[in-house]
Amino acid sequence: MKAKVAVNNMGNTKVGKNSQIAHLKKIVRGTKGSLIVGTALLVLLFVSVVGFVNVAQQQVDCTMYLNQYRTGSKALTTAVRCYAVTGDQQYYDAYMKELNVEKNRDHALENLQKGHLNDAEWEELSRVVALSNGLVPMEESAMKAVSEGDIQTATEYVFGSEYTDTINEIHDLTDKTISDILERLRVKKITYLVFEVITALLFMAGFIKMIFQSFQTIRFAGEQLMIPILKVSEQMTALAAGDLHKELDLVADDSEVGRMVGDISTMKNGLMNLIEEVSFILEQMSLGNYNVSIQQKYVGDYILIEQSLRKIIDVMRETVRTISNAANEIDNGSGQLTQAAEDLANACTSQACQVSDLVMLMTELEESIQYNEKEAEEAVKISNLASSTLVVAADKMKELGEAMGKINECSMQINSVTDAISDLADEIEMLSLNASIESARAGEAGRGFAVVAEQVKKLAEASQQAAGQTSELIEKTTEAVEKGMRIAAESAENMEEVQMGSEETAARINGIVEKLKKEVEGIQQINDGINVVVGFVDNNSATSEETAAVSEQQKKQVESMVELMSKFRV
Repeated sequence: MKAKVAVNNMGNTKVGKNSQIAHLKKIVRGTKGSLIVGTALLVLLFVSVVGFVNVAQQQVDCTMYLNQYRTGSKALTTAVRCYAVTGDQQYYDAYMKELNVEKNRDHALENLQKGHLNDAEWEELSRVVALSNGLVPMEESAMKAVSEGDIQTATEYVFGSEYTDTINEIHDLTDKTISDILERLRVKKITYLVFEVITALLFMAGFIKMIFQSFQTIRFAGEQLMIPILKVSEQMTALAAGDLHKELDLVADDSEVGRMVGDISTMKNGLMNLIEEVSFILEQMSLGNYNVSIQQKYVGDYILIEQSLRKIIDVMRETVRTISNAANEIDNGSGQLTQAAEDLANACTSQACQVSDLVMLMTELEESIQYNEKEAEEAVKISNLASSTLVVAADKMKELGEAMGKINECSMQINSVTDAISDLADEIEMLSLNASIESARAGEAGRGFAVVAEQVKKLAEASQQAAGQTSELIEKTTEAVEKGMRIAAESAENMEEVQMGSEETAARINGIVEKLKKEVEGIQQINDGINVVVGFVDNNSATSEETAAVSEQQKKQVESMVELMSKFRV
C-alpha cells in the first residue's frame, strides 16, 4: 500500500548509442541512396538502350528510305531508256506509274525529312535530288521524240554522255551519302553501346550493394526488432489479458526497445500498486469501513480513476450518513406511524358505523319522499277534481244569476200590476165614495147601495192595503234579488278566482311532484354513492389494519437497519 508508481518520461526522445532508430535510419539512408543511384542508373540504362535501339532503327530506316529513293530513280531511268529504244507503251506507263502513283522518291524524301538526317547529309541528299530533277527535261524530250517516232533522237537524249554522266554522279553521290549516314549512325550506336555497358556495370554494382544492405536490414530487423517486438507483443497480450506477473525476457537499455521494456516494467509495477490499493479500498468498503483514503500517486489518465474513486468514497460516506440518519428518523417515526395507523383503523371502523347509520337514514328519507310523492300525486288528482267541480259551480252560479235576473224582471212586472191594482183601488174608492153620495141622495132606497158602496170601499181599502203590502214585498224581493245578483256575481268572480287558484295549486303540486321525483332520483344516487363510500370505508378500514400490521413489521425492519447501519464507519 505504501509503494508509489514510478513514471517514465514517455516524451523523452534522446537517442542512445544502442538506438535501433539511429541504426535503422542509417540503414534506411544507405538503402535510400542505393535505391536512388540504382534508379538513376536504371533510367540511364533504359535511356541508353532506347537510344541504341533508336539509332539502330534510324540506321535501318535511312538505309531503307535511301534505297527506296535509289530504286525509284533507277526505275524511272530504266523505263525511259527502254521506252526510248523500243517505243513500247508499257515502259511509258511504267515511267508514269512510278512518277505519279508509286512515287518512291517522294515518299523516301518525306520520311527522311522526319529527322533521320543532319544538315550536311541533307545537303548532299539535296544535291542528289537536284541532279535527279535535272534529268527530267531530257527524259521528257526523249519521250516526246519517241511519240514523234524519232527513236534516234530519243536514244541520244537518254543514252548520251550528259545523261549518263549525271546518272553516274547521282549514283556516286547517293552511295557517298548512304555511306556517311551509316558511318554516323554506326559511331552513334557504338557510343550508346559503350554508355549502356558502363551503366549496366554500375547498376550491377549498386544492385549488389543494395542486396548486401538488404541482408543487413533483414538481420537487424530479425535480431534487434522482430524478436524484441514479438516478446513485447506477448507481454502486451498478457497485460491486455490482465496478467501483470508475466516476466519479460528483455533487458532495459537506452535503445527504443530497451526503453519500451523499462516503460512496460514501470507500467506493470504502477498497475499492480494501483490494483492493490483499489482492491484494498473496495475490500474495506465491502466490510463497512468507509473511513479510507488514497495513498498512491495517480498520473496521466489514471487521474480519472483517482477522481472517480474519491468521488465514490465521498458519495458512499455521504450516502451511509444519510441512510443512517434516515434510519434513525424512520425508527423514531415508525412508532408514531404505527400508532397513527391504529388510530386510522379505529377511525375508519367508527366512520364505517356512522356511514351505515347514514345509509339507514337515507333509506328512510327515500321511503318518506316516495310516500310524499304518492300523496302529492293524490292531492293533484283531488285538486283537479275540485277544479272541475268549481268549473261546474261557476256555470251554475251563472245560471243562478240569469234566473235572479228573470225574477227581478218578474218583480218589476208584478210591481206594475200592483201599481195598476192600486190605481184600480183608488178608482173603486172613488166609485164607492160616489156611490155613498148617491146612496145618501137616494135615501132609504139607496141604503142597500150604501152597504154595497161601504163594502166596495172596504174592498178598495183592502185592495189598496194588499197592493201596498205587495209593493213593499216586491220592493224587498227586488232588493233581495239585486243583493242576490250581486252576491251571485261576486260568488262567480270568487269562484273564478278559486278556480284559477285551484289550477295554480294543481300546477304547483305537479311541480312539487316533479321535484319530489328528482329528489327521489337524487336520493337514490346519493344512496348508491354512500354504498360505494361504504365499500371504500370498509376497504380503508381493512387497509388501515393492514397498514398498522405493516408499520409494525416496518418498525422491526427499521430497528434491524439501524442496528446494521451502526456497523458502518464513516
